[in-house]
Amino acid sequence: MKTTLVVLVVLAVVGGGTVALVNHFGGWTTLIGKGWAITYEVSAQPAETAVDVSYTESPDRYRKEVPRSAALSAPLPWTTDVVINAGEKARVSATPKGEQVLSCRILLDGVEQLAAVTGAPGEKVTCETVLAS
Repeated sequence: MKTTLVVLVVLAVVGGGTVALVNHFGGWTTLIGKGWAITYEVSAQPAETAVDVSYTESPDRYRKEVPRSAALSAPLPWTTDVVINAGEKARVSATPKGEQVLSCRILLDGVEQLAAVTGAPGEKVTCETVLAS
């Protein structure tokens, strides 16, 4: 009986300490994020020239953090895989350097199309969607 009581007290102390520690760091939803595998694509007609691309990505798939932005100049067609945490906005945009007709897409797991836009000649295109929680 005494051993059982000691074991229960130890379990209560360890469990309480774990709960206090998790709450100190923002709770379970902050520590255990839910991330989605996203593919961004940008293409153009004609496709041989470079464009300026910007996109968002989550810094850590296991922590719920605000996505950060990245920007680069890239030849087309352009594609990249990123992680976006649940409930956050996935966004990709591209600006042509001439009279190109740009298109962008956002794919979930490289398959399911979440957003697609084709712009007018010489105009910036932006695809965006908020991911399910």
